[in-house]
Amino acid sequence: MIDRRNRILVILSDIDFSPQLVAILKVLQDRGANVRIILIGKKNLRIVEELLSRGWDSRTLKPRGKFGSVLNFILVSLEMFRFKPSTVFASGQFGTVLGMLSSRLLRIRKRVFIRHHSNFHQKYDMKFGMIMDRISNNLSTSIVAVSNIVKDVLKHDEFVDESKIVQISNGVDVSSFRFGEFHSEVASKLEEESSLFHIGVISRLTDWKGVQYTATAFVNLVEYHSNVRLHIVGAFADSYPSIKDILSRVDSKKYTLRSFDSNIPQFLNSLDAFVHVPVGKSDEAFGIVYIEALAAGIPCIFTKSGILNDLENPEQYADIVPFKNSEDICFHLEGILKGSRSAKIAVPEIWLNQFELDVMANKYAELLLRELPC
Repeated sequence: MIDRRNRILVILSDIDFSPQLVAILKVLQDRGANVRIILIGKKNLRIVEELLSRGWDSRTLKPRGKFGSVLNFILVSLEMFRFKPSTVFASGQFGTVLGMLSSRLLRIRKRVFIRHHSNFHQKYDMKFGMIMDRISNNLSTSIVAVSNIVKDVLKHDEFVDESKIVQISNGVDVSSFRFGEFHSEVASKLEEESSLFHIGVISRLTDWKGVQYTATAFVNLVEYHSNVRLHIVGAFADSYPSIKDILSRVDSKKYTLRSFDSNIPQFLNSLDAFVHVPVGKSDEAFGIVYIEALAAGIPCIFTKSGILNDLENPEQYADIVPFKNSEDICFHLEGILKGSRSAKIAVPEIWLNQFELDVMANKYAELLLRELPC
């Protein structure tokens, strides 16, 4: 008789590449799980190459939009019926809805998904999104909340039974962001451009990320300091036109906008200051860039959102500014530029180490491989 206890069907959507998901899959494989993967996205996703290189069994389905996903639902259900998994594990909005719905109909006992967003659908009154959240919540057996913020939204705003919620923080390869690994390469670059002050942003260009306030602060800073440069890395989204319009007030040679950088640790370690300013406490569900920038040890300007709410006294480690406040961002950038900012200490290693990739991946493996009580 075939043992189906460790058969896990993984359904992923809304990603191009994810070190976190790759780390989870690797640990599952190392622990002897039989994993099959369904990706919902374009065929040239970067994660596909990684899966192929590791010999993982995967299939890619073309995304078909909110109301045209019936075919994908049928295909996912057929794959599930053939594979007969003990557990279905989903990540991404569409992958989660399809996975939870089809696995419940096929009576898969263990149905788990990662909740990546916090109050986004409620805040912007996105009724379709709220309906999808409710369906996913009700049909799952476990929901992974990536931070206390997400856990609170699930409990208090969406009335999910607390026994169903498992909190597992996102993981980061913390060691790769520490300055020593890039010292020689970064130092030579800074020597070549020693007169310039580089400000960095890593964020999708959407309204709630607050990049427009950083852009305004930069434009104001340029009036008094001609040696500053702004580098924004992130997918172009709804706030891209307004950010471009704000930056059009200065010479285009003073800033760069690009949707992707292949080496984020090196990018961070080439900066003189880093800014991440989401517009509300719960807008950032987690905020991996907080961890990455703090690990890199560069001067940071933050608003207190997402995982930063879980760091005691964050003002000891970064400049904390009010939400939606370009004047304060500019003030603190100038303080860093002039060397007049208050001294910050390094974030405790014990706090950073809890976000290591292997710590996160092992927690997921324990959850997914744990047998449900009869």
